[in-house]
Amino acid sequence: MAKTYATVVGAILVVLGLLGFAMSNKDLMGLHFSTLHNTIHLATGLLGVWAGYAKSPIDARLYAQLSGVMYTLVAIMGFAHAPASICDMLMLNPLYNVIHLVVGLLGLAAGFVATKQVATA
Repeated sequence: MAKTYATVVGAILVVLGLLGFAMSNKDLMGLHFSTLHNTIHLATGLLGVWAGYAKSPIDARLYAQLSGVMYTLVAIMGFAHAPASICDMLMLNPLYNVIHLVVGLLGLAAGFVATKQVATA
């Protein structure tokens, strides 16, 4: 499950990062792409693709857990509007918050289900 999460989410994040750079600070369906946001998506996406194709399932599990924590925390910060400087810097809005929450919770589920599966195997 973690390998699938890492590969799929990683590929989507790479596409979003590249699309964001191609859009050069334009809005797309209510989402604004900033250089920082694009860089984060591209970096976490490349790590995800790498982890998804790595031989060890531990890499994918760790990626799912860490990205799950990171994206869930970003969503919580966005919903709480705190700290405002980070929300403004990342240009977070309610749609981003929902997307980050979904990606984060899926990562947590994939990472911790994978941990349970590896432990029982």
